[in-house]
Amino acid sequence: MKPSGGAFKIVVLVMVMAGLFLSSCGKSKDQEKKDQEQQEQEKAIKMLEEIESVNESIILILNGPASPRKGEGQEQQQGNGEQQNQQQDQQGQQDQQQGSDEQQDQQQGKDQQQQGNGEQQDQQGQQDQQQGKDQQQKGSEEQQNQQQQQGKESQEQKPQDKIWKDVNENIIELHSLLNEYIPAAAKLGASTELSSNANDALNQLTKRAEAKDHNEVLTEANNLYKAICDYFTLHRDKRAPAKLLLYHARRVMLAAKVGDWQTAGEAMDELKEMWNTQKTSYGEDQKDDVAMLDLSVSNLSGVVDEKNQNLVAIKGLLVLQNISELEKGLEEK
Repeated sequence: MKPSGGAFKIVVLVMVMAGLFLSSCGKSKDQEKKDQEQQEQEKAIKMLEEIESVNESIILILNGPASPRKGEGQEQQQGNGEQQNQQQDQQGQQDQQQGSDEQQDQQQGKDQQQQGNGEQQDQQGQQDQQQGKDQQQKGSEEQQNQQQQQGKESQEQKPQDKIWKDVNENIIELHSLLNEYIPAAAKLGASTELSSNANDALNQLTKRAEAKDHNEVLTEANNLYKAICDYFTLHRDKRAPAKLLLYHARRVMLAAKVGDWQTAGEAMDELKEMWNTQKTSYGEDQKDDVAMLDLSVSNLSGVVDEKNQNLVAIKGLLVLQNISELEKGLEEK
């Protein structure tokens, strides 16, 4: 028996509704998957930013060409610390003044109590007191001279020990952070080559720090920064191109600092090539930043050709500052 027309329509309607339901379920699952991946990307980027910050701290500790944005954060933190120290000093001075007033009141009471003693006892007491002061002063001078001599011998050693202690603490933190980040990045599609480059750069940085080789530590920290930049590219971070410019500019400055003009020239060529490729891709909002960076890159190239270390250091810092401004603009978009 053939189904009636009404029954047939009902069957068709049920099939259509079931298809729409299954389709919406599929889309919902796809959206959930995309949202989860986006959250994982954002979490990984935050971890990578922390790695970048610690690495820049090492460069800053060694007075190297750190990112200007890192330097600004350090100065602000230092300013807050100085303000806190000033408040503590003021409180300490108030407490000290209060203690002095109480001590003065006690001394006045003692003076009034001893006022009735005879002149002979006063003179004898003054002589004994003066003799004790002389002996105490002599002992204090000898102790002070000994401390000054010891301090003079270790004056230059202590600051260097503190510097390398801070460097090593940051390196240990980098090992811990990368150990957590690299597996997370691998889940998001990072290749084994990226992880190998990052690990190799960090290992070289660690070895150079053990040898306390100032310039080599800066070079290896910049090499690690290159690996960090590659990870930013993996995450499709819009700041990645600007960060790569900073790597090349810093490479120019570090090579020029040690008189390696061949490497400085090669790095300068790479910087110009990358910048010429990038600069047409920025929008109207970055127009001024692009113009300033374009001029500073050209000026840096000129002084590299002249092989003038002082001018390379000055012009290089301007390039870093302009790259930082460009990156800041991209971050705010």
